[in-house]
Amino acid sequence: MAKAPDSGAVVLSTLRAALAAAEAALARVESPAERRESVRTARRELKSVRALAPLLRSRETAPAQASVDGVLEFSAKANQLLGPVRDRDALARSIQKISDRFADDETRRVARTVLLATLVFAEVDRRDDAQFVATAIDRARRAIRQARAAADHLDACVAAPGAHACAALVRAFDEGRDMLGQGLEDGDLAALHACRKQATFLALALRPFGDALAPPLRRARSRAKNLAAALGEDRDLALLDVEMRVARARLEGSPLVRAIDDALRLARLEAFARAEDAARAFLRLGPNRTRRALRELF
Repeated sequence: MAKAPDSGAVVLSTLRAALAAAEAALARVESPAERRESVRTARRELKSVRALAPLLRSRETAPAQASVDGVLEFSAKANQLLGPVRDRDALARSIQKISDRFADDETRRVARTVLLATLVFAEVDRRDDAQFVATAIDRARRAIRQARAAADHLDACVAAPGAHACAALVRAFDEGRDMLGQGLEDGDLAALHACRKQATFLALALRPFGDALAPPLRRARSRAKNLAAALGEDRDLALLDVEMRVARARLEGSPLVRAIDDALRLARLEAFARAEDAARAFLRLGPNRTRRALRELF
């Protein structure tokens, strides 16, 4: 994609639409199913906002810089408020995935019931939990409205020089490659996870441009998205692995817990293999061609 004079306008329009979508997602949440979908949608849109806002920075426009800071601060606050709600729902989804690995219907049902009762609902009364969720969502909506107010003052950023945006994209690409290379060389899953932030940023920052992107950037966006998703899957299974200590302590010696641990161990090995494959695919991107295309984007 050649240097596009309207790239800043594309970014700003997408950022504002994402904030509106995040607020709309949380406007009507009545059932647990609606809550899960609403929180997932809101957090997805807020991640987009946090990837796009830094692209609008410019040292030449101090008021706009303050507005970018405001968007980032309030969207981060909303995301943080929704985080515990999302983690509870992610834990329940991981429990379902592990339970589904058992061939026997009765074992699946018992495993799911025991894990949900032990890990998700054991420590919190459902009415108290419902109140906590309602409060978190209400506070997140207020933070999103504040972020939208800050975004109303970002028009001056559209015409700002794109050097900062290009530098941020290239930096994320280079840092991600370095972390991935080191992680694969050492077989270090933690090192791979360290680049999830860069992969997510690249995927979301490039998403607004759709098919208008040059082929190297379309490949980079696709592979960054796959990498972030693979690492996210392992992150959710790791959360379940940590929480399993409660089940292990309460049901020590239980054959069911041993079977669940075996299923979880296999699931994590498979998730790690997918993350490795995604990392190797990302590293196969032509670095010089990708950097050149990123610098021409703004």
